[in-house]
Amino acid sequence: MSRQLLWVLCGWMLWVASVQGEDMYRLGERLVTERCAGCHHPSGNNAAGSQFSRISEQRKSPEGWFMTVVRMQREGRVQLTQDERRSVVKYLSDNYGLTPTEALPFRHALEKRPNRADVAEDPLLATMCARCHTQARFQLQRRSEEEWRRLVHFHVGQFPTLEYAAGSRDRDWWGIATGPLVTQLTQQLGLQMDSWKHWQQQPSPNLSGRWRIVGRQPGRGVYYGYAEISKTGTDQYRTSYSLTDAAGVEHSSTSSAVIYSGYEWRGERQLSDKTVREVFAVSDQGNRLQGRWFFQDHDETGGDWTAVRVGTRAQVLAIYPNYLKAGSRQEMTLIGTGLKGPVSLGKGISVTVKQRSEDKIVIDVVADRNVEAGRREIQVGDIASTQLSVYRKLDSIQVRPAHAIARIGDGGGKIAPVPVQFEAVGFLNGADGLAGTEDDITVGRFPAHWSSSDFDDIAKMLQDSTHAGQINQNGLFQPAAAGINPDRYIPTNNIGVLNIQAELDQGDNTLSANARLVVTVQRFIDPPIR
Repeated sequence: MSRQLLWVLCGWMLWVASVQGEDMYRLGERLVTERCAGCHHPSGNNAAGSQFSRISEQRKSPEGWFMTVVRMQREGRVQLTQDERRSVVKYLSDNYGLTPTEALPFRHALEKRPNRADVAEDPLLATMCARCHTQARFQLQRRSEEEWRRLVHFHVGQFPTLEYAAGSRDRDWWGIATGPLVTQLTQQLGLQMDSWKHWQQQPSPNLSGRWRIVGRQPGRGVYYGYAEISKTGTDQYRTSYSLTDAAGVEHSSTSSAVIYSGYEWRGERQLSDKTVREVFAVSDQGNRLQGRWFFQDHDETGGDWTAVRVGTRAQVLAIYPNYLKAGSRQEMTLIGTGLKGPVSLGKGISVTVKQRSEDKIVIDVVADRNVEAGRREIQVGDIASTQLSVYRKLDSIQVRPAHAIARIGDGGGKIAPVPVQFEAVGFLNGADGLAGTEDDITVGRFPAHWSSSDFDDIAKMLQDSTHAGQINQNGLFQPAAAGINPDRYIPTNNIGVLNIQAELDQGDNTLSANARLVVTVQRFIDPPIR
């Protein structure tokens, strides 16, 4: 069975729990004892001082433990049903997981954020590990020194030709891998059980209650609404959502979720005929959920998600639109909790409240022609937020993402294409008066005219812009079909390298910006952490 098919069949089953009677954790504890201890024997002599050899000398994210358990199944070392596998992952994550601080720098990998740069700055780790893996793959785990050394041995056993690959055969790969590399990994990513035990001592919050939600989906804009979360079992929840999107269309749905490691929310819900995954982190003593949702079969399509418990501290979560042009009049909406008192956007901007509650305020805003440009503080009673930008004219725009990967697909095959959503972001120059520097002021996302062209001479010769795919006027690039294209200069598939251009007409001048897009082949092996 191929790894791609195995991941599909497994379905990353961290989300929906259907265990009846015995709760997930207790079932997982029993299964590890009954089915894992035959190889991972009880021992009190390991680095963690816990009971299972090898297992207790590692700490990982839920997805990391899921990949380990699936590998055990793939190699025939253990047999588990989907519910049993979820329960084992629950037990392992709760006992040998990562703290929120450890997982934070690489949450983008867990949340499947597309086109996020993942570059190892350390030259040793970049050459020895990140040459094949993303940083997140090895950074989202902690191991004892002996376990890092065993992982090196495992790599050689599973992939014996790796010593002869580029970047390996020009050096003493084995000597470096078992010496300096193990030392550095242990120093930077050692087991560090004290921090984990301190986190485990924190009380687990009950997430039941009413929550205020705000979010944004690239290419489609903001959405907001409410969630009613109810507890259905130990660390298991059911949520009812009522959301309104940027077009004013209301959506309702329900999801089921499991909490791993005390803070890792993994949920699943249906949106029309599509399955949606939820990867959120619980923070602020159980009063905030933040992360990303994405479609199961198209994880590049999704949106940011922030939920705060209603009745906690007052705060402005979002204002949309989040920019205002000098000399203009506009209706704006503030979303938050505990929104009491007068609303002010500062000098030069008049505000008339049209509708208000403690969670939403609709205002009519008029900006003076000579209002000062820049970031502006939103004041609602005693609370403030700097989410608004005021501008007269944009100084520059940038295309986000600046470097992107799309993938051909379909064409008679079973793997769908992977599109890319581009957006044009407007900026004001900072104090240095220069565009593209660190002090630039972000204004917001603007509609633009989109086009694509050949990136370089080779792309032009191969007519990549003709064959690789098309971009629409909402900035969505749709790659071409997979398979051989006989109409190309050299009969091959529809891969290519393109220049994506955004143009923004400001009346008396036009701003433009470019991004580089690589259209490549399907991803045939797609584990939870890439």
